[in-house]
Amino acid sequence: MNDRNPGKKRRDDGKGDDDGPAARPVAARRERYLLAGPQRFLTQLETDPATTLHRVIPPVDGFPAVAVAEMEADRAAMLGATGAVHVEPDLLLQYARPGTGAGTRFADPGVLPTGDPAPIGFLVLGSDGRPLPGAEVYLMSETFPLRGVTGDDGVTVIDTPAGALPALNGVYVKPRHDYWAVWLGRPDLATDAPNLVTCPSFAETFPGFPQRPLDGWARRALRFDALPPTFRGDGVRIAVIDSGSCVTHPDLAGRITAGIPDRDADDWRVDVVGHGSHTAGIIGGKDDDYGIVGVVPEAELHSCKIFPDGRFSDLIEALDYCLARRIDVVNLSLSGTQPSPLLARKIEQARQSGIACVCAAGNSGGPVGFPASMPTVLAVAAIGKVGEYPPESYHATQVYGVPTVDGYFSTSFTCHGPEIDVCAPGVAIVSAVPPANYAAWDGTSFAAPYVTGLAALLLAHHPEFRDRFTGRDSSRVDRLFDLIRGSCRPLAFGDRNRSGAGLPDAVAALGLLPPRCWPSCGR
Repeated sequence: MNDRNPGKKRRDDGKGDDDGPAARPVAARRERYLLAGPQRFLTQLETDPATTLHRVIPPVDGFPAVAVAEMEADRAAMLGATGAVHVEPDLLLQYARPGTGAGTRFADPGVLPTGDPAPIGFLVLGSDGRPLPGAEVYLMSETFPLRGVTGDDGVTVIDTPAGALPALNGVYVKPRHDYWAVWLGRPDLATDAPNLVTCPSFAETFPGFPQRPLDGWARRALRFDALPPTFRGDGVRIAVIDSGSCVTHPDLAGRITAGIPDRDADDWRVDVVGHGSHTAGIIGGKDDDYGIVGVVPEAELHSCKIFPDGRFSDLIEALDYCLARRIDVVNLSLSGTQPSPLLARKIEQARQSGIACVCAAGNSGGPVGFPASMPTVLAVAAIGKVGEYPPESYHATQVYGVPTVDGYFSTSFTCHGPEIDVCAPGVAIVSAVPPANYAAWDGTSFAAPYVTGLAALLLAHHPEFRDRFTGRDSSRVDRLFDLIRGSCRPLAFGDRNRSGAGLPDAVAALGLLPPRCWPSCGR
């Protein structure tokens, strides 16, 4: 008997004893819902013993009050059936970047080979010989993923089920920052010694980086490098609704004007994930001859923090912030698994107020996620380019189909469908991550910010938005999206659903030159 206190007999009736709290039977959890209707009715939910009311979002310009509450599913169905309120699930949102092992489909993880597990050790070093602490090591197969994280010595040990080694598809090693992730397909792993994995450093690929600023492939692909140096997005307000922003990062210091929530250590100035900082760096990173530079380094940036654990209700409140602050462009590098009528109505309210929403398509490799699936937003798919990352890096696994003659390819992870408006670089995108470092990540999360930056450039510098489309209304948003789509270079992927109108051209979109006569478009 393995009892932490052999002197006492543990009770098995669930009532507990002096060793600790009583066991609690597993019960179905309450789900979270959005209830829209009269505010007076919603506030009464606070006295309902069958409901846990978290908060009530006030009404805004005809948009109803929305209660965020937990209750049993049958209770929610009953309230919806009364017709007094609209009821829908308050679902979790996801980052629009690939999960680990994108494209790998797992079988039942409970079906594992029997026998004693084998400890498999790994030593993860940078190409400069330094141990890489905090590197994630994944053993990938069709049956299970296994994960380990390296310590300060760059070492981790993963207990691997018996007989599993021959079934491994590969080893995926993801450094925390400043080094390329590595993919080792069909690995021959040692069980009696650490397996050495070497990750190339950014400094090796980009000599002098970050002391010498990086002009990444994405900027060249969209022709931002060909714009006049005075085109910097000044006067335009952009909101990044994400995981916050690390305001102490060299490329973000002094660049974020305001945000939500604004409270203590949990506010928008802290980014424990890195996703929001990476996105903000792409859009508006500081131009100071160091690190990376954003598309619009003089635009006004706002950081609306809803991740981790962001839900539809949090996004509705963030959009209310954008309405109140007269934001011009919102970057939504996120997606939900199903549509929300209330959120769709809020996004349309933003459009009617002149706010353009640029949305990442999602990374499931399937249909376009929500809200990118809405016809009134600009949905962005992700592409990559051969030769813009080390051949042994994980980025090389993201190629879908046959690359074009100039090396562009659709990605295995990008969501696709007729809702896609445009595509943009989303593979091996180097940008800022906390505390003062850089990471190369893949995802439609990092394609959308380039289009957000282009939208800001158009609002700041295209003559039509100084002469004709000066009001804050839906016509301004629609014209903005038309200009972006109209500037695009079609890409020969053989499937327009993966690229939409194609890859935007910043020079053409701004009216500085007519769109190029791309061979495939007949212009």
